[in-house]
Amino acid sequence: MRKSDDQNTLSEQGGIPESSKVSGSAEVTQWTRSNDMNRGGTHLVATLLVEPNTLLREGLKRILSETSYSLVASAASLDEARRDWVPGSEPFLLIIDAVNDHEAKCSQVAQLKAELPSARVLMLVDQYDLKRVLAAYQAGADAYLIKSVSCEVLVKSLDLVMLGEAVFPSAVLNLLQEQANGDEETSYEQPDDDPESPPRGLSVRETVILRCLMEGDSNKLIARKFDITEATVKVHVKAILRKIRAKNRTQAAIWAASHLPSNGRGLGR
Repeated sequence: MRKSDDQNTLSEQGGIPESSKVSGSAEVTQWTRSNDMNRGGTHLVATLLVEPNTLLREGLKRILSETSYSLVASAASLDEARRDWVPGSEPFLLIIDAVNDHEAKCSQVAQLKAELPSARVLMLVDQYDLKRVLAAYQAGADAYLIKSVSCEVLVKSLDLVMLGEAVFPSAVLNLLQEQANGDEETSYEQPDDDPESPPRGLSVRETVILRCLMEGDSNKLIARKFDITEATVKVHVKAILRKIRAKNRTQAAIWAASHLPSNGRGLGR
């Protein structure tokens, strides 16, 4: 009798699910009060978790269970997660693994954002790759984190995302910021003469500076690294843009990610 009373009390408070069912490999939870996403005065955010690794998925579920991010679906793929869940008008969160099939995941994110503008998306990866980060940003992802971040960083990043902020590696944000600021070296235009000719070779100094651009370093930081003036750095950057036929630092960084051999240095700091 005591057990029955406790369950009734919890049910009235919205603390236990009315039903839990498994469809395919997706776990979907429907709350007793679908229109009341509040527990203890805290607004709950409907959250979809897409992670093919079962162990990691269970770990993320445990982390989120202590937060305001309420799992409405947990699955190995986005199609499975969305199969039995109908989004409402409130903003919701999608946490999706993007380690494998990154291009396909970006396409899914772009399609989801176009279909449901209220969606907020966090993509999880195992390492930062500049070209992939930019692809995720252009697809409409709101955040891009490596899976080795701490629980605190993850939750705080989710909070920022739900407030409308973008959470991306500083290297990419630096590049985007410099492009937005319209620095004089980013205004280079493609020359009209023989645009199909291959770019002329880069010097050793230009190559290492290009690697710095790929990592999002500012002119000041590059100058400090090589003990040269910022004016000299600007001269090198202009020469690099001309030789690889890039219009700005962002394009140069993307070109470098595709053409320069890997030297083992990542984007994370």
